[in-house]
Amino acid sequence: MENNIYYGACVYPELWSDDIMIEDYDHMKELGMNLARMGEFAWSTFEPTPGNYDFSVLERSLELTRERGIKVVVCTPTPTPPIWLTHNHPERLNVNSNGQRMHHGSRQHICTNNKYFRERANLLVDKMMQVVKKYNHVVAIQLDNEFKAHTGHCLDFDCKKLWSEWLENKYLTVENLNNRWGTKIWSQEYFDFNQVVQPLPTPFIHNSSLLLNYKRFLHEKLAEFVREQVKIIKNHSDIPVTHNTGMFFDVDNELIGNEIDFMSFDTYTPVEHYENFVLNHERWRYIRNDTRYTMLLETSTSHNGHLENYGSMHDYGYVEAESFVTYASGTSAFTYWPFRGQRSGCEQPHGSVVSSWGDKTIGYDSVLKVSQLFKCIKPLISETVLIEPKVSITYSDRARTFIDNEHGGVYNYKELMNSFHKHFLDLNIHRKIIPEGHELNGTEVLFSPFMHNISEDYFNRAVEFMKKGGIWFVGPMSGDRTEEHHWHTDNGLGRLGELLNLKSSIQFFSKNKQVTGKAMGIFSELNGLNTLIEIDEKFSKGKVTSHTAQGQSFLVEKKIGKGLLVYLGAHVSEELMKELIQHYASEFRINEIIETSEEVIVFNRVDINNNDFQYWMVNLSREEKEIQLNKSFKNLIDNEIFEKGIHTLAPYKYLVLTLE
Repeated sequence: MENNIYYGACVYPELWSDDIMIEDYDHMKELGMNLARMGEFAWSTFEPTPGNYDFSVLERSLELTRERGIKVVVCTPTPTPPIWLTHNHPERLNVNSNGQRMHHGSRQHICTNNKYFRERANLLVDKMMQVVKKYNHVVAIQLDNEFKAHTGHCLDFDCKKLWSEWLENKYLTVENLNNRWGTKIWSQEYFDFNQVVQPLPTPFIHNSSLLLNYKRFLHEKLAEFVREQVKIIKNHSDIPVTHNTGMFFDVDNELIGNEIDFMSFDTYTPVEHYENFVLNHERWRYIRNDTRYTMLLETSTSHNGHLENYGSMHDYGYVEAESFVTYASGTSAFTYWPFRGQRSGCEQPHGSVVSSWGDKTIGYDSVLKVSQLFKCIKPLISETVLIEPKVSITYSDRARTFIDNEHGGVYNYKELMNSFHKHFLDLNIHRKIIPEGHELNGTEVLFSPFMHNISEDYFNRAVEFMKKGGIWFVGPMSGDRTEEHHWHTDNGLGRLGELLNLKSSIQFFSKNKQVTGKAMGIFSELNGLNTLIEIDEKFSKGKVTSHTAQGQSFLVEKKIGKGLLVYLGAHVSEELMKELIQHYASEFRINEIIETSEEVIVFNRVDINNNDFQYWMVNLSREEKEIQLNKSFKNLIDNEIFEKGIHTLAPYKYLVLTLE
């Protein structure tokens, strides 16, 4: 894999004449772009009829980009099966959670577990790679496009058969399944694995274990599809394989990440939710243990949009700031979707670099600004590395599945994590976002919020982490459910409860100031799903001050080995949550040298030649913000000197500071 950074756009040579593609590639070169992504929707072009392969369009584009020194990400076009694959074969189409069968059109209408689809997709990829392997400027193969962007459950006949097989492999006997799931509730016992239903519509809600396991089943089958494709690609070439995932899609990204070489992602985050843009960069970087390489493969020059949603336009300067965050955070590519606007289909209103008729778009000036920035910081990036944070926050698709099942009508995992992560941004505490399986080497403080189930593996590694001196901050809404999404029966928190040596626990939902508590000298409402415990008085650091639960503990601190276990059982106010984070992770701020306002994001990098620290900072606010420098610095972008004292940072302004 190349140690390089890229700036580019997505192109669709199957949609345009050769003359237009030459014009666009020349234009990309003029803009300083060095990356093009192509191919993800071109199945009918590559295979217009079964077994009739024609990759001439792809070959021509690969030749044109090679001539211009533009690197390429080639995609497997499996999200858009052609009409010949589905016509008169409704059994191959996806069936959603309402039992509705999809129809041909749009994308992702197929069941990826359908045997015939898998065969045709694998044949297509094999034939495509026979062409692609000849071009040494292809830097990555992207699998498919945004797995499950439009579909979640598939409940067709193929999935039903595979579901029964999956259950038998996991539980071995149906008696074991019944026992593990607690199916005597509402007379739901099964007597054969073939009888176990899919989560199709019912008068009320399915068994929690069934819902949880059906998602696990689909996640594993999708990873199997990825594995098949990667094996075919690797039979032809050692080109790295990636996939452009996203925060909204119902997949287990850790499973997918284990099958590919590195993660990529797409994001169209507006400035109102700038923290989500930062979270994307921090999350995908750590999906795998063995690489920090990631690419941003889709974002907009100005706005997103489709026939049913006209997206709002970005502020002037925001796209430039986004690109700065991308490179400063260690992401290796900043890629627009698309270069030339779509002249047909459902995404015609979407922003682009040039319009479908070739004129500059409203976002074109931003593209020029990013081109200038890219040229300026490319040498700085090549000579520095991002400093590895020592504070880790677990973001888990498996934890998300539990909250999807038990949202209580109020909770969304992504929104919970967005809010939690933003506290660290506001406090300027350097952090990394890790999945459940990520190694803890180098971590000193581990936060595990919203993890209803703490797996045995995760728990054991966290205990060893504490014994060596680490701080494990658990909660809220963590440890209160078993692997099968049940209550614990030994104590309310299972293994965690044993470690805390709790005496008793209660759980309930509260709102509208029904319950209040006090910790760290701060009074706070305890709104949400709260687990309150009775514990040895010396371990209690926060107690309920009102309601019938008065005197129960919601914050506990206990020494484990050389380290510390901190348990938070309640949803607390923003003020108290920030105080807790700051208390346990304050040494990982940089405020001894630089103090920043909220919405000023800082990334710490170090020069590999002289070990000098660099502070890459950007104001992601619509307002001017203050920064206080406790020493004199130089901005490496323009060599301007910033003396010790308070300075202002204009909206979307960025700096690369190093000590003078």
